[in-house]
Amino acid sequence: MTMDCKYNLCFEKVYFSYNNNKNKTEICNNLNLTIKKGNFTSIIGPSGSGKTSLLKMLSGLINYNEGQITFEKRKINEIFHEITLVQQNIALMPWLNVYQNIALGKNNSNKNFHIEMTRVIKDVGLEGFANLFPYQLSGGMLQRVAIARALLFKPRLLLLDEPFAALDSLSREILATELTSIIKKELATVIMVTHSIEEAALLSDEVLVTGRAPINVVKRYVQPKCTRADSWQKLGFRKSLEDKKFLNYLKLIRDTSYKVMEKEN
Repeated sequence: MTMDCKYNLCFEKVYFSYNNNKNKTEICNNLNLTIKKGNFTSIIGPSGSGKTSLLKMLSGLINYNEGQITFEKRKINEIFHEITLVQQNIALMPWLNVYQNIALGKNNSNKNFHIEMTRVIKDVGLEGFANLFPYQLSGGMLQRVAIARALLFKPRLLLLDEPFAALDSLSREILATELTSIIKKELATVIMVTHSIEEAALLSDEVLVTGRAPINVVKRYVQPKCTRADSWQKLGFRKSLEDKKFLNYLKLIRDTSYKVMEKEN
């Protein structure tokens, strides 16, 4: 499927490699990739394939060697302030409470700041926890703080790097579904890296399956329409698994992912 680069997120002839004294690890080699604006897109693939490096390039944490990345007709390095990355390791300040951690880095001189903070805290389910410190929170609550901080900045592009990986499977399923609903209401474009095929299938408008480094998209899958609810996400994972349409979709992604892994080995 070919998409116009005009408004979408586009990697054009991008090269990037990690170099040290002994080895060179090629992450991107003439990468051409378009991700649709307004979608929640998940990227899955083998460990070490370069998925997290893509997010770091988009957020400005690393500089690619050659090529161009654009979003909404602007070069990515011109809009880093409009992009937020939520990493797997949640970077919270242990000496700040929940409210202060969410507000960190945000200009709070605006008269509506406290109103906005109150709304975000409520939306992510942190009401009653604003005065607690990170050591007093569960893993799921810590992730809510990280998502709340991202939403407060209202980024044009939200990047999620294995945001729920540290949670047990039940907490992960519940929290991922709940927070993704909030994210989709608040933001236009989201890219999530995950190793969970089920999570990608349930939450995303589109799933990109990548091969090993240098990274390339082996296959992209568009989520089929759910006929039993507004979305598969609202229907829930267990009920979605009872639907043949969703099962077939999940099988396609899983089969492609396994083929990639078999080639790698």
